[in-house]
Amino acid sequence: MSALAVRRLRPRNETEGAILTAARAALSDEGYDRLTIDGIARRAFTSRTNVYFYFPGKRAVVDRLVQQTFAEMLVAGEPYLEGSGDPRAELRAGLARVVAVVNSNGDILKLVAQLSGAEDRLPPEWEPYIRRFVRAAEGRIRRDQQRGLAPDDIDASVSARALCAMVERHVTTDVIRGNASITESVRILSELWYRAVYFQPPPGSPR
Repeated sequence: MSALAVRRLRPRNETEGAILTAARAALSDEGYDRLTIDGIARRAFTSRTNVYFYFPGKRAVVDRLVQQTFAEMLVAGEPYLEGSGDPRAELRAGLARVVAVVNSNGDILKLVAQLSGAEDRLPPEWEPYIRRFVRAAEGRIRRDQQRGLAPDDIDASVSARALCAMVERHVTTDVIRGNASITESVRILSELWYRAVYFQPPPGSPR
């Protein structure tokens, strides 16, 4: 499903691809508030009519860029989310790939944080992509609980939401802003996730 979402969100042709590339560059250079359809058209070497043919407005262009980024993050996380081997190794591999996607889409994800804060909620166009990531994490945790690799005294759904929020918060506040080493962030985040989900309490300890 995640790979299918990535393919579905790809540009349908060179013109649409040029518009999305131009919008990404404009966001990086000028920010969302100064982004305009005319500016996107100039950067894409096309007409504003052509831009409107593909997108009803600048927010629709941005929505596509955000959706593409979230879908790519879901694919990047597949070593863990879809894996069935050693959770610790697959966690590190998956998180490394996710953080690489985040790092290369920093301007898009900064905008996500900005618009989500301004609207006091995650825009509905983006919610399905976040929910898919959380559901995939929940599925992996639940499978590992059933395999006896993780204790089952903490609900998999609650664990997935809390841990995804932890990763999102650190990535937003430190990695995207360049205040943290990506390698060290991956190591620490994957280890925190692993210990939170897979730590087995000593026999006889209260649960």
